[in-house]
Amino acid sequence: MNFRDLSYLLALAEYRHFGKAAKACSVSQPTLSIQLKKLEQTLGMKLFERGQKKVLMTTSGLRMVEKAKHIVQAVDEFKRFAKLEKDPF
Repeated sequence: MNFRDLSYLLALAEYRHFGKAAKACSVSQPTLSIQLKKLEQTLGMKLFERGQKKVLMTTSGLRMVEKAKHIVQAVDEFKRFAKLEKDPF
């Protein structure tokens, strides 16, 4: 699991569509799908239900999305802090 996988998860949760989420992440749909499948395997849980027209998040998936949001926010804050420390002016 890596930071990029969390970004993919958040995009899928927002768009509820693999193609749209992939486009937002600037990757192909198969790449996004494969990485999210690996994430599910790593976590040992199903994060979403694949439908013909849309994606439904599982209860566990919704909880993990909330955790992922906090992680992404913390990493963004960490990067901003590093930038300020590097160049305080």
